[in-house]
Amino acid sequence: MTEPKWKHSILYAASIYAVLYLVHSSILHKLLLGHEKLHIKRNPVLPLRFRSDGTFKILQVADMHYANGIVTRCRDVLASEFKGCSDINTTRFVKRMIESEKPDFIAFTGDNIFGPSTSDAAESLFGAFVPAVESKLPWAAILGNHDQESTMDREELMSFISLMDYSVSQINPSHNDLATSDIDGYGNYHLGVYGPPGSKWANSSILNLFFLDSGDRAVVQGIRTYGWIKESQLRWLVGLSEKLRIKH
Repeated sequence: MTEPKWKHSILYAASIYAVLYLVHSSILHKLLLGHEKLHIKRNPVLPLRFRSDGTFKILQVADMHYANGIVTRCRDVLASEFKGCSDINTTRFVKRMIESEKPDFIAFTGDNIFGPSTSDAAESLFGAFVPAVESKLPWAAILGNHDQESTMDREELMSFISLMDYSVSQINPSHNDLATSDIDGYGNYHLGVYGPPGSKWANSSILNLFFLDSGDRAVVQGIRTYGWIKESQLRWLVGLSEKLRIKH
């Protein structure tokens, strides 16, 4: 006795649906996640706060000029040191400083990566900031005049940095903080550091850190030179400083 034709039709349709579903799910997964697990940004313990002993230690790191990791050789070192010296030396040094100094906050103040020697800005940023990320400490960065000379412009760089684990960097201040409707550059922002826990200043910002974009390149009277902090940035800084002074 043969099976009714309608049963074969249902089984055939179900098989086609299953195949299409698997193919669609696989393609969608590749398109959205690129073979990687979905990553949600890890945030540090906030707000930034003084310790109970009244101290707040900042480790400032500048001009790492990170490029392509182990394949990027050092400059300005002895000939005997050149062979084994690379970006990894910078990584090890920053890690040792974090372990030794035990800072509360890490500030990277420009030329984090060296654009002309960097083949992929995103990979170089990961390499440059890995000691801070692994420490799980709050950290922030601004740009120098060489960061954007690779595969990302300054807005893209600051956006990427702001989304990295434990970063408290910002692309620019919110409109509520602006003393002007426009501001030059990317990476202008303010971070408040609160008083020690249990103190009368525990709910107040008693130290205010201002980060300003110093620009990249500029041409003045036909001469190619470096950028500078603009009037719009200074208006924002002065305006917000006054606002914070009155508030406290």
